[in-house]
Amino acid sequence: MTHPNSLDLEAFACGDSVAGVSAHLEACPECRAFVERARQLVASDAPRPPARRTTPRRFVVPLAAAALAAAAALLLVVRAPESETTFKGGTRLAVMRDRDGAQAWFTSSLSVQPGDQLRLEVALDHEQSVLGAIVGDDGSYLELLSAKTRPAGTHLSERSARVDATPLDATIVVGSDEAVDRARRLHRFDDVIHVRIRWEAAP
Repeated sequence: MTHPNSLDLEAFACGDSVAGVSAHLEACPECRAFVERARQLVASDAPRPPARRTTPRRFVVPLAAAALAAAAALLLVVRAPESETTFKGGTRLAVMRDRDGAQAWFTSSLSVQPGDQLRLEVALDHEQSVLGAIVGDDGSYLELLSAKTRPAGTHLSERSARVDATPLDATIVVGSDEAVDRARRLHRFDDVIHVRIRWEAAP
């Protein structure tokens, strides 16, 4: 199923008439839940979520990889529908940080606290195989965007990561399988798109 983009869903929740959204909501419980949540935020006079936000998530499952326990005790989230927006301009990476329901996007570096949830958005200007992962300074590794050939467009990572109370310093990397493997082994990021993660002590 092709889902409307988040901008159209938010506009519909705010009362705008958006072609095709109403009919889609009748058949898609995920998007209905997303719109309902947005309407509740508007009704309660809460700040409107940033325009670029993820599509609805389905459920959270615990991360079993023991190698990452020392890094962040991350949780995996089942994939959300991918965007189909196309663009030109190479490979681009943005990291969405959800902190207590407030979402913000970062393209060079970001800080994290316990409870933060991270998701990747990768934009491609041509079809190519890419992989996205978190490479911890301590050698830990977590794949968020599986390695496969993807068409031109914007793609959300199939998984997101939630940070626990263990301090986390790491780098999010996106690139070919070989480039990501080199970055993981050598901790050199010249051949990958990357965003730096720094630990921020909770207030």
